[in-house]
Amino acid sequence: MSRILDISPVIGPGVGVWPGDTPLTWEWAGRRSRGDVANVGRLGLSPHTGAHVDAPLHLADDGADVAALPLEVFWGPARVVEWPGGRAIDAAALAGRRWEGVLRALFRTRGAGEPLAYRAGYPALTPDGAAYLAGRGVRLVGVDTPSVDPFESPDLPAHRALLGAGVAILECLELGAVSPGDYELVALPLRLAGADATPVRAALRPLA
Repeated sequence: MSRILDISPVIGPGVGVWPGDTPLTWEWAGRRSRGDVANVGRLGLSPHTGAHVDAPLHLADDGADVAALPLEVFWGPARVVEWPGGRAIDAAALAGRRWEGVLRALFRTRGAGEPLAYRAGYPALTPDGAAYLAGRGVRLVGVDTPSVDPFESPDLPAHRALLGAGVAILECLELGAVSPGDYELVALPLRLAGADATPVRAALRPLA
C-alpha cells in the first residue's frame, strides 16, 4: 500500500486564525481524575481553523452549506503544483502548464517547515486564474496559504469566481514536504448543517 501523506496542520492551542476570527479553545468538561466516568473535552473554534473547506454560503446568503457539498469532489485524483513564492496564480502563468485531465489542483507555495503566515505577500489566485482553472474542468483548488485571495483583499474575488463556477476551495494545507506530482486526495467536509466552512483531515496518497 502506498504511503499516506497527512497534509493537515496540527490544530491545538495557539493555532493561527485569520485576524479577528474566533481563536481555538479547548477545555475538559469531564475528567476521570475528578471522578467523572470518562474524559470528555469541549472544543470551540472557527470552522475556518486549520485545513478547511469553504462552502458557497461563505459568500452568499442563499449559497449551499458544507453539509450539502458533494463528497466526490473531495476524494479523487489531484495534482500538486509547485508555485513560485510571491507570484500571483493568474491565467497567464497557469497557461504555461499542462492541465489536461486535472480535476483537483493543489498549489504548493511554502517549503517544508515554513510556517503559515497570516500576512500580506503570499501567492494568491486572481479572478482570471480562477476562471482559467474552472474552464479547464478543475473541480477543486487547494492552497497552502490562508486564502485563495490576497490577504488584503476587501471583497474576495477569487473566492467568488471559484465558488460561482462550482469549484470547491481547500485552504491552509500543509504541502511543504510533498513533491509535485499526481496523488489521490481525501479531504472530506464534516456534515455541518448551516455552516459556511468546516475543518477537514486532508491526506494524499501517491498515484502509480
